[in-house]
Amino acid sequence: LGLIAAADLAVCAEEATFAFTEVRIGVIPAVISATVLPRLLPRAAAELYLTGDTFDGRRAAEIGLVTAAVPANGLDAAVERYCASLVRGAPKALAGAKELLGRPAATDLRAEIAELAALSTGYFLSDEGREGVLAFREKRLARWVAALDGGPAESAS
Repeated sequence: LGLIAAADLAVCAEEATFAFTEVRIGVIPAVISATVLPRLLPRAAAELYLTGDTFDGRRAAEIGLVTAAVPANGLDAAVERYCASLVRGAPKALAGAKELLGRPAATDLRAEIAELAALSTGYFLSDEGREGVLAFREKRLARWVAALDGGPAESAS
């Protein structure tokens, strides 16, 4: 469960089952809490950590442990949709977005906005940013997406 929580995106079958059973054997889910607790709704974390009860994939999605729960026969298609979306993102922008998602909560909102505005400007002025905006205006795929298809693409889809 700690590995699932550590993933940026996680998809499971609705029928999958999970449990934090540590209290039932006299221990606690301490180490995995580093990745699990930031993902879970606080009330759900308390319920599941304290009871050790089993929950299904649908509940895992509701409480934030996974991104999505789908019928088992749709699992591969759901993962393929996420992969198809991810490859459309610019490599440096994806890395920057991951860093942004990991930022600690701001203590000074004014300073945070100024820092984020400067960060945004840097990305808009970057090679990827300029290419992405141009590709959008020209209604075509950006170079990093077209390269995956083996060459330039005629139109964005």
